[in-house]
Amino acid sequence: MDIFEVLSAISKKKKAFIHGGINEHEALMKAELDVSRDYHIPLFDIKKLVRA
Repeated sequence: MDIFEVLSAISKKKKAFIHGGINEHEALMKAELDVSRDYHIPLFDIKKLVRA
């Protein structure tokens, strides 16, 4: 899985959470956590990737 696939997965989950009624910041945090769990990537690395 490359960087673009990880970012795409985060974006898709974030959009799903937003459509579910969660605010944008909270949706991003939940999406990062879900992708971290789903793909076994440390949350710290995902946060660095998203914030870069």
